[in-house]
Parts: sequence; C-alpha cells; structure tokens
Amino acid sequence: MARKQLFMNKRSFELPSVVKWILLILLILFLAVIIFLIVLYNQIQDSKTAGFQVAEQRVIQESSIVDILKTSRFFGENGYHVIYGKTDDKVTQIAFVPDDKAQKITIVNEDETISSDEVRENWQQGCKNCSLIKIVPAILKDTPLWEISYQDEANRYVLEYVSIYDGSQYEEFRFKKMFQ
Repeated sequence: MARKQLFMNKRSFELPSVVKWILLILLILFLAVIIFLIVLYNQIQDSKTAGFQVAEQRVIQESSIVDILKTSRFFGENGYHVIYGKTDDKVTQIAFVPDDKAQKITIVNEDETISSDEVRENWQQGCKNCSLIKIVPAILKDTPLWEISYQDEANRYVLEYVSIYDGSQYEEFRFKKMFQ
C-alpha cells in the first residue's frame, strides 16, 4: 500500500504548450540553416569546376589532345582553363583555353618546358627564407608562364611569373599587408 501511494504522489511533468512551440520553431530554423549551408557549399563547389567540360570538349575538337589528364583554372587579364592532356603519340601537352571562344587555344608540349620541380629548385636558391604557397601554369599576354605564389622574408605575398620554357623572370608583384 505504501508503495502504491508513493507512485500516486508523483506528478507527471508536462511542458507548457508555448515552450513546445518555441522548441519546434527553433528546431525547424536549425534544420533550415543546415539545409541552406549544404546547398550553398554545393553551389560553391560546382562553380569551381564550371566550364571544365566545355573547355575539355573544345580542346579535344581543336587540338591533337585526345586524353584529358587534369583541368584547372587560371585568372590573369582573362580567365583560362589549363588542361593537361595526351596526344595519340602519348605526348603530354598543356592547353590554355581562353574563356572567350573567339581567342585561340595556346598549346605547349610539356617536354619543351621546365618542370614545376625545376622551378621550385631555382626559386628556393634565390629565396631561402620564403614560404612557398604554390606553383601553377599561367598565361599572360599570350605568353605561357609558371606562376609562383609565396611569402617573402618581409612577409609580403608575392606573385612571380617565370618563363615556362627556360625559367627566366617575366614579371613580379609584391603585396604588403595593410591590416593585421
């Protein structure tokens, strides 16, 4: 009997209906924000590869490249797709495909260029206390180049352009930080 009375004195706890509605609205808002962030992330990722297929098809149609190995983007005065590919003869080529379809594609045989590893070695000899960010193919004024991005000893962001054929310096930009 004492046991039964103990359970009868316990009251069940129930949230007021206003609290239930507030929790439901917060849950719906949380889910909406998560869905929005997922959609936004996917759109940003898709924009990074926008135009890749069109540029790859153009290279296959307008050049001797038959097999695409890698595609990336370069933004100089104009936008370019940079496509590594192989010909029927297994020669690796780099194609610079301008966004403007009226401009012609610039193609370079990879065996006529210095490698990015050679560019890195030459750069390290000239800039011992610098921090390399990346080395990528570039094209400025229809001249194929390597773009070397790094931070120098003075903590400036540097874009250095060197010839893709012999590594000679073409152009250099140094940017200093205005804000910490």
